[in-house]
Amino acid sequence: MAKSCGFELTPTTLRAVVVDGTIKAWRMLAYYEQEVPAPAEGQDPKESYTQAVVKFVVENGLPRGTVVPSVSAAGATIREVVLPFGSDEQLRKTVKFELESHSHSIDVDLVVVDFVKVDHKEKQAYLLAFAAEKKDVRARLEQMSAARIDPPSIDLDATAALNALLNSGGDSATEAFVALYATRHGTYLYHYSGGLKLVRALPLGSAEAGFESKAAAEVGRTLLRVSGGHDLPPVLVCGDADNLPGLAAQIARETGVEATAVDLMPEGLAIERAEQARRAGGVALGLALKGIGLDRVGIDLRREEFTYERKTDQLKRAVAMLLLMVNIFLALWAYKAWTDRGAVQLRQNELMALERKMWKDVFPEEKEPVKPLEAFRSRKAEWQESQGGGGHPVPISALMYWAMLFGKIQVQSKFFISALTVSAAPGQASIKMSGTADPAPEVERIWTAIRSEKAFANAKAPATSQDKTMWRWDMDIPIVPEETGK
Repeated sequence: MAKSCGFELTPTTLRAVVVDGTIKAWRMLAYYEQEVPAPAEGQDPKESYTQAVVKFVVENGLPRGTVVPSVSAAGATIREVVLPFGSDEQLRKTVKFELESHSHSIDVDLVVVDFVKVDHKEKQAYLLAFAAEKKDVRARLEQMSAARIDPPSIDLDATAALNALLNSGGDSATEAFVALYATRHGTYLYHYSGGLKLVRALPLGSAEAGFESKAAAEVGRTLLRVSGGHDLPPVLVCGDADNLPGLAAQIARETGVEATAVDLMPEGLAIERAEQARRAGGVALGLALKGIGLDRVGIDLRREEFTYERKTDQLKRAVAMLLLMVNIFLALWAYKAWTDRGAVQLRQNELMALERKMWKDVFPEEKEPVKPLEAFRSRKAEWQESQGGGGHPVPISALMYWAMLFGKIQVQSKFFISALTVSAAPGQASIKMSGTADPAPEVERIWTAIRSEKAFANAKAPATSQDKTMWRWDMDIPIVPEETGK
């Protein structure tokens, strides 16, 4: 099953959650947490932080296939924006400029913007827009690149925590709620009603004195804002606070609404550092679930110049450039051939004269054929037949078998070839190859595709064995000779 890693990066702490599965069924495999060490004297803080990220990835063996990192929402701009109703593409073209008019601190050329639709009526779209500094997104990508990771998307920590809440049964009891997610350095408040309606990022850490009273007051303000004092929605409390049930009880007393402490982690979680995960792993879990397709919010900061290119897209671009160069070469060659057509015709006449002379020298008594070279080939075939050479053609090149093999290998998941040998000796041609793959059925699927080629119809069933997180495989493919494979 596909693995995904959610990677929360804060100035002081690194956290990662690894999950595998699909949008229908998933499980949490591991949780990792580590404090970021202070830079050494004279060391660049950015370089020190990047080294800490790389060390964290390597020492914990994080899977590099699908990793979704976070950017802090505390440094982002979040605004409600109203635009004329249109397609997502039209809204995306104009939301940055509308957002600039709502916040004079934003330079549209220096931010990446994404949004969620809150509502639409009377030909107007109501959006919740999120703007993150490009320098923050670029720095995160550079840190991931140093750890040999190319993340398919980047999310805000605030929306990632909400994603974890929505995918952990947090909204199962009601369609509308207000939620508080606490961390040691900040707090996020949400209003959700069939979709995200409001996000507030507060510089209110759960470790500071009087946190419970301050948090209850902020929840009360949010409730009044979203309901006008009528039909107050319930409150869900989660995150890294010392006493979540006590915090929920205090919010209930001060606001008069039902408040419940919610555990974002799966029930019966039995992994190392499970308690740490329950306290502080919400953001990383939301990021990991996003990596397997469970994204209930839909924010992605890999846009504009940071747009994610899949490996296949990169390969297609390289192939397109190669084809362009080949076409240019062929065009130049054709032009040269056209300009030299006189010399080519002269050379062709010389070759024909040479063929006729060869025929007269070899068969002086016979009439000269129209095409002497083809007649030579026919006579040679007749002579080979008379000498018992008929039906024994020269084996085709090993390069042809190589091309036929790779024409059948169409990779859908991870499939790596580490060793490949092609032998085209007469009567004993074969291909042997080995490598790693994930999942194991990928090897079976590719073996079946290879066998559909007549020359590889006798391919032996692959041998597989598990090697850490991958499956090692070996494949032996005896080649059916062309004359017997017909």
